Amino acid sequence: MLTKFVAGRVFDWSHSIGRWGGLGNAMTCPIAPALSGQTLYVICRGQELIPVVAWHKTGNAVKVAKLSLGDGPGDEDFHGELGKYGINDGEFIWPTGLAIDSQENLYITDEWQKKVIILDSNGKYIRSWNTSDIPGLEFGRPSGIAVDSDDNLYIVDSSGHRIHKFTNDGKPLLHWGSFGKDHGQFDSPWGITIDSLGSVYVADHKNHRVEKFSPQGDFFSSFGSFGSGRGELNRPTDVAVDPDGDVYICDWLNNRVQMFDKYGTFLTSFIGDSQVLSKWAVPVVESNPDAVKRRREVETLENEWRFCMPTGVTFDAKKNRLLVADTQRMRIQIYNKLGSYMEPQRNL
Repeated sequence: MLTKFVAGRVFDWSHSIGRWGGLGNAMTCPIAPALSGQTLYVICRGQELIPVVAWHKTGNAVKVAKLSLGDGPGDEDFHGELGKYGINDGEFIWPTGLAIDSQENLYITDEWQKKVIILDSNGKYIRSWNTSDIPGLEFGRPSGIAVDSDDNLYIVDSSGHRIHKFTNDGKPLLHWGSFGKDHGQFDSPWGITIDSLGSVYVADHKNHRVEKFSPQGDFFSSFGSFGSGRGELNRPTDVAVDPDGDVYICDWLNNRVQMFDKYGTFLTSFIGDSQVLSKWAVPVVESNPDAVKRRREVETLENEWRFCMPTGVTFDAKKNRLLVADTQRMRIQIYNKLGSYMEPQRNL
């Protein structure tokens, strides 16, 4: 389905992955997708009981879902859940960021436990580390995480309003940022990504922008400003960059993904186009006669198509497609970016 044609770029909405109540049996509130080849890992969290006085076990309310994507609608397969809620090795309370290194090890930030948890691709616990023994660099609330070409980690400390760079075993390499509104300062930053040239992009959540930096933390440029109009943002949560340098930003409270070119020029918005039920949603609906009736009675299903507070975004460079974690709809929406598209010659 052709959904976008802007500035020489063409996007087709492809399909959604997920269903009400979860993806397969696993996705509740997907927030952080990450790709390794055609394997998709997604942090999911829903109905967590946040510990206030003491730790309370809620079962497997948070986890990482593992799937294979395939080439198109219906090709996806669910391969299970990695990790679970808890405070033991390989468990997490409030996972937020997810990144994958060259060996397909998963690095998961846990805001509550203030640490990085490393699992292999099958969910086996490898190790974890924090910065509690590094004076001045203690984590406040580690959130977004990205891996560079040397398997070093860039980690967002949301409540510390700064970015850290570490080796993958936790040795500090550099950090930058402080609380504020100037370029290079942050207010509760969240998502982070690295482009093919090593530049670092940070979703500066409460400053309503994305900032671009060199690998050493030197400020390059800024994308977006506060608002709900074209090219404006309201609490951005994540950012992705495709091989062409186009930038995609999860515009969380505006319920959309905003797209800019590499120079910061606004191009278009994605608002969600899931007009076809996903592979796993069809049997859920068809097995419930009342659900089928109620869907026939509404004037339009358009609200169901649209994003609701999308939180995470990633770009599949091999298949040239955008994946959006449509968090409150409990699904992933996928758009193909076409490499070539020829319009009909209408003057014949």
